[in-house]
Amino acid sequence: MVSLAVFDFDRTIVDDDSDATIINKLREKQPPPEWETSNHDWTPYMSDVFEHAYSAGLSQDDILSAIASMRENPGVSELVRTLAASGWDVLLLTDANSVFVDHWLKSHGLQEAVTQVMTNRAFWQSGRLYIEPLMRQTACSRCPRNLCKSIALAQFIAQRPQYDRVVYAGDGRNDFCPATNLPPHAIVFPRRGYPLDELVKKTLASPTPLVQAKVVPWDDFYTIMKELFPEKSIS
Repeated sequence: MVSLAVFDFDRTIVDDDSDATIINKLREKQPPPEWETSNHDWTPYMSDVFEHAYSAGLSQDDILSAIASMRENPGVSELVRTLAASGWDVLLLTDANSVFVDHWLKSHGLQEAVTQVMTNRAFWQSGRLYIEPLMRQTACSRCPRNLCKSIALAQFIAQRPQYDRVVYAGDGRNDFCPATNLPPHAIVFPRRGYPLDELVKKTLASPTPLVQAKVVPWDDFYTIMKELFPEKSIS
Protein backbone atom coordinates (compact mmCIF):
# COMPACT_ATOMS: atom_id res chain seq x y z
CA MET A 1 0.00 0.00 0.00
CA VAL A 2 1.17 3.51 -0.84
CA SER A 3 0.59 6.73 1.08
CA LEU A 4 -0.34 10.05 -0.53
CA ALA A 5 0.64 13.56 0.50
CA VAL A 6 -1.26 16.41 -1.17
CA PHE A 7 -0.02 19.99 -1.06
CA ASP A 8 -1.31 23.32 -2.22
CA PHE A 9 1.39 25.50 -3.81
CA ASP A 10 0.84 29.21 -3.13
CA ARG A 11 1.24 30.13 0.55
CA THR A 12 1.89 26.45 1.29
CA ILE A 13 4.86 25.06 -0.62
CA VAL A 14 6.03 28.63 -1.21
CA ASP A 15 5.59 31.43 1.30
CA ASP A 16 4.38 33.71 -1.49
CA ASP A 17 1.60 33.80 -4.05
CA SER A 18 2.83 33.15 -7.58
CA ASP A 19 0.09 35.19 -9.27
CA ALA A 20 0.59 38.10 -6.87
CA THR A 21 4.34 37.90 -7.52
CA ILE A 22 3.78 38.55 -11.23
CA ILE A 23 1.10 41.18 -10.61
CA ASN A 24 3.53 43.06 -8.36
CA LYS A 25 6.27 42.69 -10.96
CA LEU A 26 3.91 44.11 -13.59
CA ARG A 27 3.16 47.11 -11.37
CA GLU A 28 6.79 48.15 -11.82
CA LYS A 29 6.06 48.71 -15.53
CA GLN A 30 2.36 49.58 -15.78
CA PRO A 31 -0.79 49.12 -13.67
CA PRO A 32 -2.25 45.63 -14.08
CA PRO A 33 -5.97 45.15 -14.78
CA GLU A 34 -8.15 45.42 -11.69
CA TRP A 35 -9.73 42.31 -10.22
CA GLU A 36 -13.51 42.54 -10.15
CA THR A 37 -14.80 41.12 -6.88
CA SER A 38 -17.98 39.92 -8.58
CA ASN A 39 -15.92 37.60 -10.77
CA HIS A 40 -15.95 34.02 -9.45
CA ASP A 41 -13.20 32.75 -11.74
CA TRP A 42 -9.59 33.81 -11.21
CA THR A 43 -8.11 32.13 -14.31
CA PRO A 44 -9.62 34.53 -16.92
CA TYR A 45 -8.31 37.43 -14.85
CA MET A 46 -4.78 36.00 -14.91
CA SER A 47 -5.09 35.60 -18.67
CA ASP A 48 -5.66 39.35 -18.83
CA VAL A 49 -2.68 39.91 -16.53
CA PHE A 50 -0.43 37.86 -18.80
CA GLU A 51 -1.61 39.85 -21.82
CA HIS A 52 -0.83 43.12 -20.02
CA ALA A 53 2.55 41.76 -18.95
CA TYR A 54 3.41 40.97 -22.56
CA SER A 55 2.28 44.42 -23.73
CA ALA A 56 4.30 46.07 -20.97
CA GLY A 57 7.47 44.29 -22.05
CA LEU A 58 7.68 41.86 -19.14
CA SER A 59 9.74 39.11 -20.72
CA GLN A 60 9.67 35.36 -20.22
CA ASP A 61 12.95 35.61 -18.34
CA ASP A 62 11.53 38.38 -16.11
CA ILE A 63 8.53 36.23 -15.20
CA LEU A 64 10.46 33.01 -14.63
CA SER A 65 13.12 34.78 -12.56
CA ALA A 66 10.43 36.25 -10.31
CA ILE A 67 8.84 32.82 -9.87
CA ALA A 68 12.15 31.12 -9.07
CA SER A 69 12.88 33.75 -6.41
CA MET A 70 9.82 32.84 -4.32
CA ARG A 71 10.84 31.51 -0.92
CA GLU A 72 9.83 28.05 0.17
CA ASN A 73 8.20 27.63 3.55
CA PRO A 74 10.74 26.35 6.08
CA GLY A 75 11.11 22.58 5.92
CA VAL A 76 9.53 22.10 2.47
CA SER A 77 12.59 20.60 0.78
CA GLU A 78 13.32 18.26 3.67
CA LEU A 79 9.74 17.02 3.90
CA VAL A 80 9.13 16.54 0.18
CA ARG A 81 12.41 14.67 -0.29
CA THR A 82 11.73 12.52 2.79
CA LEU A 83 8.26 11.64 1.51
CA ALA A 84 9.62 10.64 -1.91
CA ALA A 85 12.46 8.61 -0.38
CA SER A 86 9.95 6.84 1.88
CA GLY A 87 7.81 5.73 -1.06
CA TRP A 88 5.01 8.27 -0.72
CA ASP A 89 3.26 9.74 -3.73
CA VAL A 90 3.45 13.54 -3.63
CA LEU A 91 0.70 15.48 -5.41
CA LEU A 92 0.69 19.25 -5.86
CA LEU A 93 -2.91 20.39 -6.32
CA THR A 94 -3.14 24.10 -6.97
CA ASP A 95 -5.03 26.88 -8.73
CA ALA A 96 -1.73 28.32 -9.96
CA ASN A 97 -0.46 27.19 -13.35
CA SER A 98 1.89 24.57 -14.77
CA VAL A 99 4.58 27.00 -15.96
CA PHE A 100 4.95 28.61 -12.53
CA VAL A 101 4.85 25.39 -10.51
CA ASP A 102 7.12 23.36 -12.80
CA HIS A 103 9.69 26.14 -13.05
CA TRP A 104 9.79 26.68 -9.30
CA LEU A 105 10.16 22.95 -8.60
CA LYS A 106 12.94 22.64 -11.18
CA SER A 107 14.73 25.72 -9.84
CA HIS A 108 14.67 24.28 -6.32
CA GLY A 109 15.60 20.71 -7.24
CA LEU A 110 12.27 19.17 -6.23
CA GLN A 111 10.79 18.18 -9.57
CA GLU A 112 11.85 14.53 -9.31
CA ALA A 113 10.41 14.20 -5.81
CA VAL A 114 6.89 15.20 -6.92
CA THR A 115 4.68 12.49 -8.41
CA GLN A 116 2.31 14.81 -10.24
CA VAL A 117 1.17 18.42 -10.48
CA MET A 118 -2.52 19.09 -11.06
CA THR A 119 -3.08 22.72 -11.97
CA ASN A 120 -4.18 25.02 -14.77
CA ARG A 121 -2.21 24.44 -17.97
CA ALA A 122 0.01 27.30 -19.09
CA PHE A 123 2.26 27.63 -22.12
CA TRP A 124 4.43 30.16 -23.92
CA GLN A 125 3.63 31.34 -27.42
CA SER A 126 5.69 34.06 -29.12
CA GLY A 127 6.90 35.31 -25.76
CA ARG A 128 3.43 35.59 -24.21
CA LEU A 129 2.14 33.33 -21.46
CA TYR A 130 -1.27 31.72 -21.93
CA ILE A 131 -3.35 29.85 -19.37
CA GLU A 132 -6.13 27.29 -19.71
CA PRO A 133 -8.40 25.97 -16.92
CA LEU A 134 -7.68 22.55 -15.46
CA MET A 135 -11.37 21.67 -15.72
CA ARG A 136 -14.74 23.16 -16.52
CA GLN A 137 -16.84 21.83 -13.68
CA THR A 138 -20.37 22.71 -12.62
CA ALA A 139 -20.91 19.92 -10.07
CA CYS A 140 -19.49 21.79 -7.06
CA SER A 141 -21.09 25.14 -6.26
CA ARG A 142 -18.49 25.92 -3.58
CA CYS A 143 -15.60 25.98 -6.05
CA PRO A 144 -14.81 27.96 -9.20
CA ARG A 145 -15.49 26.35 -12.56
CA ASN A 146 -11.82 25.92 -13.40
CA LEU A 147 -10.97 23.83 -10.31
CA CYS A 148 -12.73 21.89 -7.61
CA LYS A 149 -9.92 20.28 -5.65
CA SER A 150 -12.23 17.55 -4.35
CA ILE A 151 -13.06 16.48 -7.90
CA ALA A 152 -9.43 16.69 -9.01
CA LEU A 153 -8.23 14.68 -6.02
CA ALA A 154 -10.89 12.01 -6.58
CA GLN A 155 -9.81 11.73 -10.23
CA PHE A 156 -6.17 11.33 -9.21
CA ILE A 157 -6.91 8.66 -6.61
CA ALA A 158 -9.19 6.75 -9.00
CA GLN A 159 -6.25 6.16 -11.35
CA ARG A 160 -4.07 4.58 -8.65
CA PRO A 161 -4.23 1.72 -6.15
CA GLN A 162 -6.04 2.52 -2.94
CA TYR A 163 -3.93 4.58 -0.59
CA ASP A 164 -3.57 3.40 2.98
CA ARG A 165 -2.92 6.94 4.15
CA VAL A 166 -3.80 10.38 2.78
CA VAL A 167 -2.66 13.72 4.17
CA TYR A 168 -3.51 17.18 2.85
CA ALA A 169 -1.75 20.49 3.54
CA GLY A 170 -3.04 23.88 2.44
CA ASP A 171 -3.90 27.38 3.47
CA GLY A 172 -6.77 28.81 1.45
CA ARG A 173 -10.54 28.70 1.10
CA ASN A 174 -10.28 26.44 -1.93
CA ASP A 175 -8.58 23.84 0.28
CA PHE A 176 -11.65 23.56 2.51
CA CYS A 177 -13.70 21.58 -0.01
CA PRO A 178 -11.20 18.70 -0.24
CA ALA A 179 -10.67 18.86 3.53
CA THR A 180 -14.35 18.08 4.02
CA ASN A 181 -14.07 14.99 1.82
CA LEU A 182 -11.11 13.36 3.56
CA PRO A 183 -11.86 10.17 5.51
CA PRO A 184 -11.50 10.04 9.31
CA HIS A 185 -8.14 8.25 9.13
CA ALA A 186 -6.65 11.05 6.98
CA ILE A 187 -4.89 14.17 8.25
CA VAL A 188 -5.55 17.74 7.17
CA PHE A 189 -2.81 20.29 7.83
CA PRO A 190 -4.20 23.86 7.72
CA ARG A 191 -1.70 26.71 7.83
CA ARG A 192 -2.22 28.43 11.15
CA GLY A 193 -3.90 31.83 10.90
CA TYR A 194 -4.93 31.44 7.25
CA PRO A 195 -8.44 30.99 5.78
CA LEU A 196 -8.41 27.18 5.80
CA ASP A 197 -7.47 27.20 9.46
CA GLU A 198 -10.35 29.52 10.31
CA LEU A 199 -12.86 27.51 8.28
CA VAL A 200 -11.77 24.24 9.89
CA LYS A 201 -11.99 25.77 13.38
CA LYS A 202 -15.48 27.04 12.62
CA THR A 203 -16.80 23.71 11.38
CA LEU A 204 -15.18 21.76 14.23
CA ALA A 205 -17.00 24.01 16.69
CA SER A 206 -20.36 23.19 15.11
CA PRO A 207 -22.64 20.32 16.19
CA THR A 208 -22.13 18.61 12.81
CA PRO A 209 -18.56 19.30 11.68
CA LEU A 210 -17.87 18.88 7.98
CA VAL A 211 -14.25 17.86 8.52
CA GLN A 212 -13.84 14.28 9.79
CA ALA A 213 -10.07 13.94 9.34
CA LYS A 214 -7.52 14.56 12.07
CA VAL A 215 -6.53 18.25 12.11
CA VAL A 216 -2.94 19.38 12.75
CA PRO A 217 -2.29 23.11 12.17
CA TRP A 218 1.17 24.06 10.92
CA ASP A 219 3.42 27.09 11.03
CA ASP A 220 6.21 25.46 9.04
CA PHE A 221 6.78 22.10 7.36
CA TYR A 222 8.83 20.82 10.27
CA THR A 223 5.50 20.51 12.09
CA ILE A 224 4.23 18.24 9.32
CA MET A 225 7.50 16.30 9.32
CA LYS A 226 7.22 15.62 13.05
CA GLU A 227 3.66 14.36 12.62
CA LEU A 228 4.44 12.05 9.70
CA PHE A 229 7.97 10.99 10.65
CA PRO A 230 8.27 11.32 14.44
CA GLU A 231 11.37 9.15 14.40
CA LYS A 232 13.28 11.74 12.36
CA SER A 233 14.91 14.54 14.35
CA ILE A 234 15.33 17.71 12.28
CA SER A 235 15.66 21.37 13.03
